[in-house]
Amino acid sequence: MGLDIGFYRDGEEVFYLRNHDNFFEALANGSGGNVYEDYSDFYVTLDTLAVLEGMIEDGFTDCGLSPDEALADIPDAFHDLDARDTEWKDLLRYYPAIVAFLAEDICENGPLICGWSA
Repeated sequence: MGLDIGFYRDGEEVFYLRNHDNFFEALANGSGGNVYEDYSDFYVTLDTLAVLEGMIEDGFTDCGLSPDEALADIPDAFHDLDARDTEWKDLLRYYPAIVAFLAEDICENGPLICGWSA
């Protein structure tokens, strides 16, 4: 069993991740509020992403990564990557691209909904 995180708009999945616990923790900490009472789905806003950016910056500093070591593209295989089997430093390098992708979608279409299961 693991942590599946999905980002949705109008019932359609826009993006998903598997077992990215630290990413999810920062995401939940920046939550834009629950979508429905008694459910754990929450809104993802630009303010939510700002919390993620802070986590990413701290992680880069802690791991000795410079901003130019961030990866600009998210490969298709990344969606099925199990973060439990990947080094934290390697995951961090992808996170700025994910935040940029989500931010672009939010700017164009409004907040996303984060649905998750563990």
